[in-house]
Amino acid sequence: MSSWLNTTATLQNVTALPSGITRAKALETVQNHDLHMQCDPHMVKYEPIARPPKIESPTVPADRGLIPVGEPLYYKVTDKVHTLPAGLWDSNVESTNEFVKLERGMFVRLYSPLNVVMETVWTVRETESGGLELVEDVLIKASRLLVGTVKNMCSTNWTTFHGKMVELMKQGSS
Repeated sequence: MSSWLNTTATLQNVTALPSGITRAKALETVQNHDLHMQCDPHMVKYEPIARPPKIESPTVPADRGLIPVGEPLYYKVTDKVHTLPAGLWDSNVESTNEFVKLERGMFVRLYSPLNVVMETVWTVRETESGGLELVEDVLIKASRLLVGTVKNMCSTNWTTFHGKMVELMKQGSS
């Protein structure tokens, strides 16, 4: 998607996991579609759907070293998006989310109106000191007019999203 009208942006968000969370519990949480969507601060509602006809042959990106261990599952997701500051004008946006379980996490592709596509790889990785961290790698594909807005939305809400995921990981960990 490289033309003078369209561009890409990337960002990475990393959260250190508390010492009581095991790799197995962290992966179980990251790979759970329902929990994942419930952590999204913008999500209003979601429902499982069949693969949309416009998505002919879903694949994870070959250039990112991802190993899928399941078939894609799809959801229709409604998000409340703040289009002006301070909630002066909000709108509901319906997107199609594609989830693919990975060997080390989850791949999520979001298809939104106005030709916005976000590909996010969620992984749990070990740090040099032996701890664990939650890593979110995001690739945004959108028009030059929208890419900054989408990136800003991701940048300002990731701590809430990660915080909810960490709280879910703590449940049942020792």
